[in-house]
Amino acid sequence: MSSKIIESIAYSYIGRLVEPYLAEFEGLKLTLRKAGVEKSVRMYLSVRIFWAIILAIVSLVSLIAIYIIVPGFSVILVIILPVLVLTSMFVYTWVYPSYLVGERKTKLEAALPTAASYMTAMASAGVTPDRIFLSLTKEKIGEAIVKDAKKISRDIQVFGYDIVLALSEASLRSPSPKYSSFLEGIIGTFTSGGELQRFLEVSSETLMNDKVQSEKNFIETLGIMAELFMVLGVVSPIFFIVILAMMSMLGGSATNSTLLMALLVYVIIPVSEMAIIVLIDAQQPEI
Repeated sequence: MSSKIIESIAYSYIGRLVEPYLAEFEGLKLTLRKAGVEKSVRMYLSVRIFWAIILAIVSLVSLIAIYIIVPGFSVILVIILPVLVLTSMFVYTWVYPSYLVGERKTKLEAALPTAASYMTAMASAGVTPDRIFLSLTKEKIGEAIVKDAKKISRDIQVFGYDIVLALSEASLRSPSPKYSSFLEGIIGTFTSGGELQRFLEVSSETLMNDKVQSEKNFIETLGIMAELFMVLGVVSPIFFIVILAMMSMLGGSATNSTLLMALLVYVIIPVSEMAIIVLIDAQQPEI
């Protein structure tokens, strides 16, 4: 079954139930817009609820079959697991757009210095703002910037917006304050009759300096993370293993020491190191 058919079914049947409550989801509507999700709130919620119901039914039927086939299988699991599936899907429905917003913000800000430099070069050649954004759609500067440039060009060419309105709409749907400020600066310069080339030159230099500083800060953070990795991943495990071995030799329970050692080696150390990797990845600036 194709995604279009599923969306059509969900929108037609579940959408009717969602429709009366759409006013309560204005926050989600804004989040979806900033995330770049080209779906209405009704469509988004309808599809998520549809899949939540399907997964809950499949898990319930599977667990009932296991309960019948496997003697002694817990009845509690048959009840709890479908509820957990539904809960997980609803949490995912709320969290995923926010994740997309953060991801899009990072990508926009990563590509913005390069895009600003490109726009400066175009402006110096006397190209108008609308043609600059149209030209951006054909470049490989950054996926997020290119997609937004395509939307700006679409608003101008298809919907008949002027450059000011198109950039205002782009600023409103932007998840990045830095990118919004950049677009608003272009609007202000254009409407006040200022020199666009000069504005872009200054913005490009400022954005590039910010990017360099961000990378320097990350390198400093990386040094701290390396020390943390040494403490959590090397020194602490050796220390605790020695302590557990000594406790076992001095008359402690060998079983407990072995269990604690296994827990340390197979759970605590891997989880600690994975946490450090996640922290490093979260702080690493996009190139």
